Amino acid sequence: MGIFGIAKKGFGMLGKSMAKNRMVRGTSTRADRIKHGGRSPDIKSVKRTKLSKEKSITKGKDHFYLKNIREMNKHKAAIEAGEKAKKKIKRMKDTKRAYSIGDYSAAADPSHPPKKGWDK
Repeated sequence: MGIFGIAKKGFGMLGKSMAKNRMVRGTSTRADRIKHGGRSPDIKSVKRTKLSKEKSITKGKDHFYLKNIREMNKHKAAIEAGEKAKKKIKRMKDTKRAYSIGDYSAAADPSHPPKKGWDK
């Protein structure tokens, strides 16, 4: 076996020991922890919901609808106070979190998205 084969074999062990040392210090990456036994590739800490699938989806969409409304109201209050927030509302429209009909801007409802052509 040539010198490169020996070095390659030894460096493989060096990589494993270095990864274990990084895990002990708390500076390892997720890839190190999965490859060398520090973490499972599956997520097990998130509990299942007790709601049915339809109710769970509705609850999630309602949460984001309320979040869109709160953010839209915050930006409108900032505009009334004389601060610059029009770009933030425009960004919400670009990311489909809000839509506009003429001069009126409204938060987008994820469970009932606006029909095509309403977003101007």
